[in-house]
Amino acid sequence: MAVRKVQVFLYGSAINLDVLAEAGLKKRAFAPAALAGFDLIVQPVANILENGDGVVFGILANFTHEEIALLTSSHTQALTGASYNPEPVIVRTRGGKIVPAITYLSVDLEPSFPKDGYIDRILKPAKNYGFPRWYLERIEAFRAPAE
Repeated sequence: MAVRKVQVFLYGSAINLDVLAEAGLKKRAFAPAALAGFDLIVQPVANILENGDGVVFGILANFTHEEIALLTSSHTQALTGASYNPEPVIVRTRGGKIVPAITYLSVDLEPSFPKDGYIDRILKPAKNYGFPRWYLERIEAFRAPAE
């Protein structure tokens, strides 16, 4: 019996292939995509909040449920202490295809500035995927102020 895979919309540092490899996830095809109705925040790690006028850019990929658990529980929760819960969403790929997917958001992150280097783990792949300049500037704005 084939292992079932589901479409997952990743955002924040999860768009970084090095982060996925650290979580034990193998390379696969990714499609840049956008999620309307949400905003990205980084406090101290990436999360999304509902906002009717917002948009979050990320990547769409197929994962097994075991791989999703590796990323959300074993890796993300271990690094942040926060839990991420599944949320059904509709995303639009760069080619205009509308796709149902699962994404993950947290309701228990304690607001604070991200650790050094965290923003760069989002910005580099975001630039490589060709996300809009205004979105790159939004990500940059979450960087902790210089002391």
